[in-house]
Amino acid sequence: MDPSSAPVCPACGFRIFNRRYPKCESCGAALPQTLAYTAAERRALMAAEDERERAEARARDARPEANSAGDGAILAAVLTMTSPGN
Repeated sequence: MDPSSAPVCPACGFRIFNRRYPKCESCGAALPQTLAYTAAERRALMAAEDERERAEARARDARPEANSAGDGAILAAVLTMTSPGN
């Protein structure tokens, strides 16, 4: 995205970073409907973010634990190989 094409507040010229907020973050003027997301668009964005967070949580929960039985076997083998007398 070209930063020079970012929308600006018509009242003060401040660059609009958050189109979810219906007012200018600098001067507090109400943004035109063409610049701010509608309530329906904000709800859709929030629903998409919630679903993404749920998917990430499911993926995290599905990962095998770091301390699996295989780790114990590897540790036992290393200890056997490095113990005195071997």
